[in-house]
Amino acid sequence: MKLRKFAAAMGMVLFLLGAVCLPGAQAPVLAAAQEQGPDYSQAANWLSLPQSIDHKVDVFWVYPTVYDGKSLLAEVNDAQMLQGAKYTVRSQASVFKGQANLFAPLYRQASGKVLTMSQADKGHYLGMGLSDVQAAFDYYLKHYNQGKPFILAGHSQGSNLLTDFARKNLAKPLFRKKMVAAYFIGWSITPDDLKEHPAFKICRSAAQTGCIVTYNSVAAGYQKKAPTILPGAISVNPLSWTTDGKLVPASQNLGAAFFEDQGKDLSIPHFTSAQNKDGGLVVAPKDTKLLTQMPFGPGVYHCYDYSLFYENLRVNIAQRIKAFQGRAAQ
Repeated sequence: MKLRKFAAAMGMVLFLLGAVCLPGAQAPVLAAAQEQGPDYSQAANWLSLPQSIDHKVDVFWVYPTVYDGKSLLAEVNDAQMLQGAKYTVRSQASVFKGQANLFAPLYRQASGKVLTMSQADKGHYLGMGLSDVQAAFDYYLKHYNQGKPFILAGHSQGSNLLTDFARKNLAKPLFRKKMVAAYFIGWSITPDDLKEHPAFKICRSAAQTGCIVTYNSVAAGYQKKAPTILPGAISVNPLSWTTDGKLVPASQNLGAAFFEDQGKDLSIPHFTSAQNKDGGLVVAPKDTKLLTQMPFGPGVYHCYDYSLFYENLRVNIAQRIKAFQGRAAQ
């Protein structure tokens, strides 16, 4: 990855690293960091490996910021990070359940203390996560993929890492041939990305394949409060799968989903409308009391990017897989 692009992206991760979408998150304190990357031949270094291959498509999932421990870099066996990462499998990556085989590597996740360091040191620590994602994907491709089509998906820091990963990989013939789609939700793709990386294609219809879905959920007028919305950010509306500015009513929302640590999960149809505006996805939830995890402050619904459109995402994943398989059969 180009140093300039990395530095620009990391400047906007200032808040992401401290924005843990989990209850009771604490600010980390300085401690030693590990240097050795995970060995992905060991099952213990994977958050999720399928017990059986039940589907003709895989999904490679990179989880968001969940670490709030003491080290500069979370070890992949850190108990708190593992707990948070497992929660994302239930609350976010479960949109792929029943449709794709889930492969999710554990990776070294940086703490907010890294951001007090020099630019060179920041690049060193933050680059470890990207190195891990690349190593995990290479291992997955060689040992697990078996020629199947795949989806790339993440959220927040995970989508940021996958965007950097895509800059290095998306132009390769394998990705042009085998990638169903990429869901880089909770992070931004910009016109500069499209210009500098012609392999980047934004999804502009529900059945388009080989493209990227990207959006960041905010209340009207809060776009500039969201550090994940980069200048010029392109937004894909998950109620229409287009990038235009048309307001799509809540009647098109098949269901938001809310996952509790204890108690009953909620599924609520018609929970919010959606409109692409000024780089953000403007939403109007009908019950904001359910939106309690707000690390960027009121009006920035970062932690609910998947939840607000959960059922629409599930339907769309099926649409893109079907479209991909239909084109592959031609």
